Amino acid sequence: MKNESRVLDMARHFHSQTDPRLHEDHGPLTIVTGQGATIVDDAGNRYIEGMGGLWCASLGFSDSRLADAADRQMRKLAVYHTFNHRSNEPTVELVEQLAALAPFDNARVFLVGSGSEANDTMVKLAWYYQAARGRPDKRKIISRFGAFHGSTIMGAALSGLPHMHKSFNLPPLPVIFAARPFHYLDGLPAEAERDYATRLAQELEALILAEGPETIAAMIAEPIMGAGGVLVPPEDYFPKIQAVLRKYDILMLSDEVVCGFGRTGNWFGSQTFGMEPDMLSIAKGLSSGHLPIGGVIISDKIYQCVADEAHKVGVFGHGFTYSGHPVTAAVAAEAIKIYREIDLVSQARRLGDYLHGALADALDDHTLVGEVRGRALSRGFRSSRIAPPVAPSRRSCELAPMSSGGAASTAS
Repeated sequence: MKNESRVLDMARHFHSQTDPRLHEDHGPLTIVTGQGATIVDDAGNRYIEGMGGLWCASLGFSDSRLADAADRQMRKLAVYHTFNHRSNEPTVELVEQLAALAPFDNARVFLVGSGSEANDTMVKLAWYYQAARGRPDKRKIISRFGAFHGSTIMGAALSGLPHMHKSFNLPPLPVIFAARPFHYLDGLPAEAERDYATRLAQELEALILAEGPETIAAMIAEPIMGAGGVLVPPEDYFPKIQAVLRKYDILMLSDEVVCGFGRTGNWFGSQTFGMEPDMLSIAKGLSSGHLPIGGVIISDKIYQCVADEAHKVGVFGHGFTYSGHPVTAAVAAEAIKIYREIDLVSQARRLGDYLHGALADALDDHTLVGEVRGRALSRGFRSSRIAPPVAPSRRSCELAPMSSGGAASTAS
């Protein structure tokens, strides 16, 4: 049966983020069971899965309480929607929990099915907000080289990784790219981190002035750049960036899909690095990856303006069939309860400090390792043998510096 399954996968399954031709020859690594941080493949090999799947499994790969929550809700109300004033009890419970965790008062929560959908929703809300204020020309979104923001058309356009763009023939979209915050590789000789952060803020301001502040709606950023290489910004990077954005009336969108729910030692990565976002996207750890769910946490400033405009139109014309799905909401609500009970945030800090010390002790003197970096339970290291990046165009990520090798994250 194992060989039959492998052959079928090689013949029929078109995989995400995979070379299809290589897959036809080599086939999959098929995982059959998981518990805690450990997974087992169909040959009986056991692995410690340091990335938690795709940064998801905060409570491990099979949590019985989450399974029970799904089972209870599946038997009570297995499916419903939240269009046209409908709701359900698990969704109400979940949005209340998320609003209580939000880094701003009077938050509203819009639920979706994935992190890509959440980032798309943030962009649409930014456009809607600017149009409602009578500024429809403020449409451009600033992203950063090396960023990953999803695989939908807009998510891919926002992602500053060349393979997300090549050969897809994406339509022209109003996305421009700023520098990534990577002092180790991109800092000038003898440039202190504080000076590097100041320079990046100055470069951002120059980019905004070149494009026209009246054309820019928002900037999107991961607190720690995940797929781009676990890149940790200088301590004062985001406060300096935020000052520039405020000066030119540009929103700050925090992509918390990877960094949310304790991974950086706070509920949200924006809290760790001094960001003050107008909206933030969530997914992955929201349900410990046990069921697909995402969302956008929206500040009162954005919500009030959007709600007034939607009332004029007669409806807010955005949403997904699975927004507020009762089973996924029940699992996510239970996950947050568990996070609170076990004090996940404090655990992530404590275990992250231990992990960083152990990695540093083992690798600091290694000739192939340039640095060990991260926060709490998001950690990575950088090879010391990497060529300097090619200077990219601000409108294309085709020449964007790739983060190659050596980067990983732990499961929190």
